[in-house]
Amino acid sequence: MAQTLTRRALLSAVAILAAAPSVAQADSAVAFVRDFYTREIARHAANEGSSEPDFLAVFTADAQRLWRAAQANRNRANEPAGPILHAFFGQGALPGREITLGAVAGSGRNAVSVALTIQGNPRTLVVHIAREGGAWRIADIDYGGDSFVAYFRRRAGQ
Repeated sequence: MAQTLTRRALLSAVAILAAAPSVAQADSAVAFVRDFYTREIARHAANEGSSEPDFLAVFTADAQRLWRAAQANRNRANEPAGPILHAFFGQGALPGREITLGAVAGSGRNAVSVALTIQGNPRTLVVHIAREGGAWRIADIDYGGDSFVAYFRRRAGQ
């Protein structure tokens, strides 16, 4: 009986230790997204732009390639309906509109839920992230019905 309890305790300890990096990684992902959105909201409030390299630096290499392909294709007549007005906040984030950050929390594997209020209208985004080059990067942003990747795939004609 004592041997069984000891074995169970050991297996439990191993399971807890195995989960620890995942918990730490999830906390790190949430912190990355929270810090990023805090900075972007401040940049938006100050009406500051960013250079293309600075804008793209936060995205994964795949998302960057997709964005560039869409930019190369932007003069075509097949522009999708319902333009996304702000890559990080979605529709309605016009210059001068107040954006406030609410809860930021893990939302499944490599996803972080971000509650925003834009000019008094609440919305929740889901930011999908990945590790690249030892740092977190944004792989996609689900705006609630559409996403960064889906939108720019359409614009790129893919």
